[in-house]
Amino acid sequence: MKKKSERLAKETLTRVIGEYPAEPNNQTPGPYLLVSGGIHGNEPSGVLALQRVFRKLQTTEPLLKGKIVGVAGNIVALKKGVRLIDRDLNRICTLDNEKQLKAGKKMDFHEASEFNELLKIVEKLENEEFNTSFHFMDLHTTSSTTAPYISVNRNESSFKFAKQMPLPVVKGIEKYIPGHFDHYQTLKGHIGFTMEAGQHDDPTSVDYHEAAIWVILVDTGMLEKSAIPYKDYYKTLESASPTNDNFEVIYRQEISEDHYFRMDPGYANFTKINKGQRLACLDGETIKSDTSGRVFLPLYQNQGSDGFFIVKPV
Repeated sequence: MKKKSERLAKETLTRVIGEYPAEPNNQTPGPYLLVSGGIHGNEPSGVLALQRVFRKLQTTEPLLKGKIVGVAGNIVALKKGVRLIDRDLNRICTLDNEKQLKAGKKMDFHEASEFNELLKIVEKLENEEFNTSFHFMDLHTTSSTTAPYISVNRNESSFKFAKQMPLPVVKGIEKYIPGHFDHYQTLKGHIGFTMEAGQHDDPTSVDYHEAAIWVILVDTGMLEKSAIPYKDYYKTLESASPTNDNFEVIYRQEISEDHYFRMDPGYANFTKINKGQRLACLDGETIKSDTSGRVFLPLYQNQGSDGFFIVKPV
């Protein structure tokens, strides 16, 4: 029997999904973990997983070192169920845009206001007295069927942090798509990664996102293993992974608004491909791979500027 999808309560959605411990009097020094979901509005899985986690934290009230904060990304897009409103929020999170927003400059696209609210939260957490180190997780899903995996920037601390998870790790995507929220936080000196849990409308994506949050809370030393069914969460991720290899991005197929792009059917993340293999069609022209490797993030939705990537094992 197919698992029923959870529905996002759009009318009650707020920027801060949860904060634990909620009261400073209950807090002890330790790592801070900022978890973001819904940076793309058609990806509610991360928000739903965060709501689950905070409900359980508030019910069981375990001792936690430091603090976890969950935030929603593109709130207007989430309420409309679309990827973006004017521009992709996961492409405009740059230090230059941060500088302009802090200087009071008005930008003529909606996502600037969403980013402005997110950077204020980041800055506030950076300056809190109990914060001994700053970690982050950015939760996403994809338009195609995929097993869970992690995307990380070329940062050794973030790579080591990501490798605590029993999932394949792909690094180097910031070379091709700077301006994503993950990259912005890395440039701010924080340690973390993006986790892609599965297809947008697959209810198991929420399970994988939730499991990842609990695993990281334990692996950072914020939460004792005995406070949760840690082995169950870890096995949930481990059993979902087709490989535990590490990969690096070597190619990106860019598409623009005036292009007609169609990915050939049947590709999923980490599908092996050979040199010369047909992958897609762009404005009536066949696109073939110039190299062997594996397909990464094939585009099977209407919105987006990345047709597909190609990765190779590190």
